[in-house]
Amino acid sequence: MSLIFLSHSYVNNAEAIAVRDWLVEQGWNELFLDLDPERGLKAGQRWQQALKQAAERCDAVICLISPSWVNSRWCLAEFLLAKQLNKTIFGVIVEPTPLADIPPEMTTEWQLVDLTIGARNHKLTVQLPEGATTVEFAGDGLTRLCLGLRHSGVDAKFFKWPPDNDPDRAPYRGLKPLEADDAGIFFGREGPTVLGLDMLRGLRQGAPPRILVILGASGSGKSSFMRAGLLPRLQREDQHFLPLPVIRPERAAVTGATGLISSLEQALKLANLPHTRSEIRDAIEAGGSGIGPLLAALAEAKVRQLEVGVAADSNPPTIVIFTDQAEELFTPEGAEEGLAFLGLLRHMVLQDAPAVIALFTIRSDNYELLQSTAAFDGLRQHTLSLGAMPRGNYANVIEGPLVPGITNPRRQRCE
Repeated sequence: MSLIFLSHSYVNNAEAIAVRDWLVEQGWNELFLDLDPERGLKAGQRWQQALKQAAERCDAVICLISPSWVNSRWCLAEFLLAKQLNKTIFGVIVEPTPLADIPPEMTTEWQLVDLTIGARNHKLTVQLPEGATTVEFAGDGLTRLCLGLRHSGVDAKFFKWPPDNDPDRAPYRGLKPLEADDAGIFFGREGPTVLGLDMLRGLRQGAPPRILVILGASGSGKSSFMRAGLLPRLQREDQHFLPLPVIRPERAAVTGATGLISSLEQALKLANLPHTRSEIRDAIEAGGSGIGPLLAALAEAKVRQLEVGVAADSNPPTIVIFTDQAEELFTPEGAEEGLAFLGLLRHMVLQDAPAVIALFTIRSDNYELLQSTAAFDGLRQHTLSLGAMPRGNYANVIEGPLVPGITNPRRQRCE
């Protein structure tokens, strides 16, 4: 799976190779460029199908804009497919192109980076079949692209392992689910992870209600998928998402040790907005009028924490409320607080100030309980089915933690 898909016209092969080489220098090794002998199309592949699959599986698409790119129906098709799939899109001008010629779907929705304006002080020599050539880009533009990639969550670094806060952490967790600290050794679910992130981005951009349910059989790895797959990657997309600590209902979805009050308490503390449990409890008891201001304060605090020099999103980050093993909301012991919790969630997912996504994991054979709950009556629910892991992925799950990804020491800043 590639993090980045490079869309370009064949006329700009030199510029495409130069951008690829620069990305690799900065640490983005997982990318797809069709003419790359290692990362691109392979001999005998059906090229149209291979391009489509590569675009579907990536996290971000970089469109290398030029007059030839604008006039290519294939390049336009790649862009529109990426837009349809809710990918993060970067329009990068590599050859002077009139703004009026660029598709309005791109200029009205996505920030462009121009590598042709200003001092072209970054020179890259690339090898083409006809010989070597030198490409010159504006260094300021490359810096903007680097920062944009980093702050969209498409970070060049792997998740560090072991985590700094637990240097002796065991890489094999036994029957315990993997947690966010284990993102560096989470293997085998790369495809569903990309799909889940795409769905969450689509929910963020769409209208409320925003509900995503991860379905799977008992033991299919739903908890690890949520905690070590989706959660840490949303934390990297902090300009767009603000995930709260995971809620595990058990017998008390609101007041329990891993309930809603605890989740909000931790989130407010991290945002330097400490509240006592009694204050949070009072807000929850007030219903939407009480919990809404707490969530708004969290979103506003995150906006203030965004790194200086990075353009803020036009909207505050979307808050994501994780509920793991949602079947526990309906047990006889937990139903009272479970139904109260779902009633609160109904209010939250219908609002836009701030926007809230409710994300659940639940066993497939129990989904009817969540699907038909009166608290969500009339609210559409999006689902992601987490099937059995492909047999070929088991080797990665076993062998991957032996050589986990570490922070790339070569890319400490945008150069």
